[in-house]
Amino acid sequence: MRFDRPAALVAGIATLIGCGGAGGDGAGAAAPAGGSGGGARPVQIASGDFHACALRADGLIRCWGRNDEGQLGDGTTQSADAPVQVAGVSDAVRIALAANASCALLRDHSVRCWGAGKAWGDGAARSNVPPTPVQGIADAVGLDAGGLLVCALHAGGKVSCWGNEGDARSQGDAAPADIQAAEVAVAAAHACARTSDGGIRCWGEPPWSHAGAPSLARPLASGAAHLTTGDVMGCAILESGSTQCWGRNDQGELGRPPDNDWHATPVQVSIDEAVSLAASESHVCAILRDARVSCWGSNGDGELGHGTQGPPEGPAAVSGIGSAVELALGVDRSCARTKDGAIWCWGSNAQGQIGDGTRERRGAPARVVW
Repeated sequence: MRFDRPAALVAGIATLIGCGGAGGDGAGAAAPAGGSGGGARPVQIASGDFHACALRADGLIRCWGRNDEGQLGDGTTQSADAPVQVAGVSDAVRIALAANASCALLRDHSVRCWGAGKAWGDGAARSNVPPTPVQGIADAVGLDAGGLLVCALHAGGKVSCWGNEGDARSQGDAAPADIQAAEVAVAAAHACARTSDGGIRCWGEPPWSHAGAPSLARPLASGAAHLTTGDVMGCAILESGSTQCWGRNDQGELGRPPDNDWHATPVQVSIDEAVSLAASESHVCAILRDARVSCWGSNGDGELGHGTQGPPEGPAAVSGIGSAVELALGVDRSCARTKDGAIWCWGSNAQGQIGDGTRERRGAPARVVW
């Protein structure tokens, strides 16, 4: 997930409140999807492990995929292979998905979550929870989630996280108190922030904390313009236009041939200039300057969109996607929102997480039924 610098964030959220919509990268230029009104078009997508959601321009949310813990928010525990509407949320401006929970940032700067885990900020584990306010969050201007963690970005750059170890605002998942974040990215049990001076700082379970060696807590001191993180890797677009990744590389997550090492020093990925990144358990995708999508890493279910299924692969273009404005990745699956308002997904589909009305694995992009 990408956020502007905090001062711009406050103004941006105020604009969203005033116009009743929300936008990710490129959302402002997106045209209505064919056959749907402007209010119904998707303006942001997000992915959990085995489910996905899309935020509409009118503040409603639709989700699809696995629903055994109520993470789709439709009042059932029945998985859905096409989008269903979240009940009780009509004023969202941003969405973020954890493994088995979904969350929304609302126009009043509060956060609501639904599903399972410890996503409500009080340390209690719950299941099949309808959209419910998170305790103590009333001034959020950004939101991200992944695995067991949820993090909110506040005006002024403060970050608060919760979900992995009870009320994580005061425990091991807490962001550094002195951080001034411009962007936050969250994965399984850690989070990273791009600071106002272009550095990257991470925290959570080792090796993402300062404890132990190697440590991935401070991979870049300056120069970062955009950030993403997956379960075992992080990647950044630098102000120079290059893309660098660090962390584990056993599935080629760093864009180079697989090895069994942890790489604390970022390595360059051989792709054309990227404008946006997304990562999941063990693969990464980038939107390139010309709006094509390139993916690399694990490919056991065709999640790279290369038309293949099997061993890890290096960066290569996703077939059929040429006007991407946003990416969202889950376990063994990838999704892209395109300029015309369509959502395309590919990879694993055993839980209906592709959203095309089937449970068939897709090695190439399939359009979500909207």
